[in-house]
Amino acid sequence: MAIVKTELFGKSLIGVYLEVNNSVVLYPPNLIKSDLQKVKQIFDINLYPITVNNSRLVGIYSASNKYGLILPDILREDELSKLKNYVANEENALHIETVKSIDNAFGNLVLCNDKGAIISSLLRDYRSVIEDALNVETVVFDFARIHLPGSIGIANNKGCLVHPLTKQEDIEYISSILKVETDVSTINRGTPYLSAGAVVNDKNGIFGIRSTGPEMMRLTNVLRL
Repeated sequence: MAIVKTELFGKSLIGVYLEVNNSVVLYPPNLIKSDLQKVKQIFDINLYPITVNNSRLVGIYSASNKYGLILPDILREDELSKLKNYVANEENALHIETVKSIDNAFGNLVLCNDKGAIISSLLRDYRSVIEDALNVETVVFDFARIHLPGSIGIANNKGCLVHPLTKQEDIEYISSILKVETDVSTINRGTPYLSAGAVVNDKNGIFGIRSTGPEMMRLTNVLRL
């Protein structure tokens, strides 16, 4: 297992630019060579360059687990074709689903792992589509008075961290859906938007350079990294 604190594009917002699961890493093609090298050193899995409608905000627009990858329908045809070619080479090819929703920052809207998924009430009408794509129980649930469960949570198949204002009963519900230990935390020196500050899978993680020692201890302990 390996973890590192760093920046991408000179920012601590690691999760804005990367999408990571246990099989693949998706990253923007214009990621500078030194930053890409850091990512390769941490994640010993296939790395694929991709844009979403020419945007480098790959992590903002995507959500995935070992079964599927959710992307907005603003994804261009050439981008989708490239992505399909990438995952076709994987031993267990991801199901790619483009969802036609006005609210399409799926990295902010979906909190998931290989055991369950929690989606924003803004995606209520797309629950069954997302459930089919991710192949896990999917529930509509907002917490901490925010409609963006994906932005205020981060999870793998060992643990989950959520916004520090999340109620205890909500923590217990989240834990029951994702089937992992769940606790509260911040990242990048007090920021509650956890997924913007890091990317993790079951073995490794990259965290924003501004994350404090106590934050890193809590994050890595719960995620078991």
